[in-house]
Amino acid sequence: MTSARRLPLALCLGGLAVIMTACGTATAGKDSGSDNQRIEAAAREFYDTLAKDGPSVAVAKACRPDRDEFDSLPADQKTAVDKGKFTIKITTVTDIVVTGDRATAGLTGTLAVPGSDGKSTTAAQHFRKEDGVWKVCSADGK
Repeated sequence: MTSARRLPLALCLGGLAVIMTACGTATAGKDSGSDNQRIEAAAREFYDTLAKDGPSVAVAKACRPDRDEFDSLPADQKTAVDKGKFTIKITTVTDIVVTGDRATAGLTGTLAVPGSDGKSTTAAQHFRKEDGVWKVCSADGK
């Protein structure tokens, strides 16, 4: 290929790269979901992790005050709560109210312990936005 033919091809490829980079940057910079969607995702992720991996893992998905409270527990209490077996499944997240970096939502889900049928219950859950990420924050409900 002659240099006269390579120049237009190089300019075309360069222009395409600039356009793709600009589109990628614009997409990455946009809100990838509303606060309501992010709060619902935070609730489901926290409770799924709690049921699957236990409190010592799920606490990483909670707000700073909840993490501090868990960290202050004696080691034997942490071990005891991690040994508790249960399943929890969030079925609906409703009535989300956002006020600045705090929010509440109604969570409906089923909690079951081995040897018993699951019981559906609805409760209010508090959330806090930390470093741009919504997290479960039970401390805000106390």
